[in-house]
This record gives sequence, C-alpha cells and structure tokens, in this order.
Amino acid sequence: MLRKPSYRVGQSYLFRLPPGEDLLVGLYRVCREFEVGFGVFRVTGAVRNATLGHLDQVTGDVCRQILETGQNLVECSGNVSPQGGSFYIRAYAVMSDSEGQVSAGELLAAQVYVAEVLLQELEGKPLTREQDPETGLWLWPVV
Repeated sequence: MLRKPSYRVGQSYLFRLPPGEDLLVGLYRVCREFEVGFGVFRVTGAVRNATLGHLDQVTGDVCRQILETGQNLVECSGNVSPQGGSFYIRAYAVMSDSEGQVSAGELLAAQVYVAEVLLQELEGKPLTREQDPETGLWLWPVV
C-alpha cells in the first residue's frame, strides 16, 4: 500500500533578503536560522547576474545559461527537503529582462536586487531525496 504523502501547514515566514546576497545562499541561511528542513517557497522581486540550469535529458549534463542583465522574477518557486544529513533547496525561475525577453530554468545562482519571500514549512514525515537509479538525479520517491 502506498503511503499517502499529506502534510500539515506549519509556520509561514515572510521576509526580504538583503540586496547583493545570492538568492539561494540567502534561502539556505534563512532555512538554517528558522530550522526549516521541509517546505515550499515563492519569491517575488528582481535579480542580477542570474545563472539558470537546463538538464540535457540525453547526457544528464546541466547546461548553464548566464543572464548578466537585470531580470524581473516573473515566477520563482521551489522546495526544501532532506537529503543526506542536511537539506537541499531546489528552485525554478521564470525571468524577464527590460525588453520582455523571457528565460526559465532551474535557478543555480542570482544576485538579489529585491527578493521578498514566502517560506511555508510543512509538518509530517518529510519526503527525503534519494538518488534515482534511472536519471542519477536526487529526487523524491515515486508514489
């Protein structure tokens, strides 16, 4: 029988990351400070010097796209979950530049210009990332 992955909503945190900090570094820092090891988040704002990753499904390599100009975060969301003895943050972003050109992918790095965050803690037995034998990626288990 499959375990039904349902969770209770825990604490909700609203905060702004400081300008100049890497967005992912800031998310890791806040999760450690607030002791959030399992949850979801959304970010609104703008970033500079962003790097997006795109998975090549044939080779398994991550191709990087570097965006040096300022970008608005049209959508940025992700999750926090246990992996090994710590936790891992996975974030995806859709961004647009000043001319409306859109780029999207896994967020690997981005310097904060403005970043307002909603971090939602989840309570219950967390989904722990495991290395998937088929893809080699660290993923939640299949239900």
